[in-house]
Amino acid sequence: MAFLEVKNLHKNYGETQVLKGVSFEMNKGEALSIIGSSGNGKTTLLRCLNFLEVPDGGEIIVDGKTVFPFSAKENADSRLTFGLVFQNFNLFPQYSALRNVTLAMDLRDEKELKAQKVKRLEKKRLLKVFRAKNEQTAKDLLKRVGLADKMNNYPCELSGGQQQRVAIARALAMSPDILCFDEPTSALDPELTGEVLKVIKGLVDEGRTIIIVTHEMEFAKNISNKVIFMADGKIEEMGTPEEIFNAPKNEKTQLFLQKLKEEKIENAE
Repeated sequence: MAFLEVKNLHKNYGETQVLKGVSFEMNKGEALSIIGSSGNGKTTLLRCLNFLEVPDGGEIIVDGKTVFPFSAKENADSRLTFGLVFQNFNLFPQYSALRNVTLAMDLRDEKELKAQKVKRLEKKRLLKVFRAKNEQTAKDLLKRVGLADKMNNYPCELSGGQQQRVAIARALAMSPDILCFDEPTSALDPELTGEVLKVIKGLVDEGRTIIIVTHEMEFAKNISNKVIFMADGKIEEMGTPEEIFNAPKNEKTQLFLQKLKEEKIENAE
């Protein structure tokens, strides 16, 4: 059985259909790249998987458990199944890199203790223990993404690549089953792209289950188990990197890749 099953997912904004019955499967530990032109539903798909947008129809099943459709009570748990690294970092400017990573963990612990109706003094004691543990987790993660010396820096003191690595550490802190990246290098200068891609490749090599929307075709070709090409809110073609990049069968896929090839030649000239 597939680890992730997405079945006939739909999303509309008013009368505009953005996702038109998207279906695919992934095994645990696979890396899936989603490619295609802007405005064809790729980011909306990620936002629906992370429940930043609620789909209008379809099913999402993770490890045999249906996480969509969900009841109001199940909503919060469903969100923790996926982690999303945003295109534009979305760090809190008033907090250090370390606090940006610990914040969600601390809020989760507070919410759980409140739900358990723990008494005030015991709650205070437990929060102190949890926060110390969360801080150590955050330090370990920042070290893992190469930012051991930047933990106390604020976002304005970090490069774009460093901010994106903080965002990756923040997503990892919540231990998601599936980690999603939405064009993680598009807001970066070319010289900073490599450091972020290196971190993502490391996560793939660890066997994490990853979905990445990317315009870095060579990177997608090298790290993916599967590649999806989307156009007009639908999956037009899905296959191995070799099938999609070397021998695409769908005419829209062929035209998209040919256009990218021509643009690359023009930019080189």
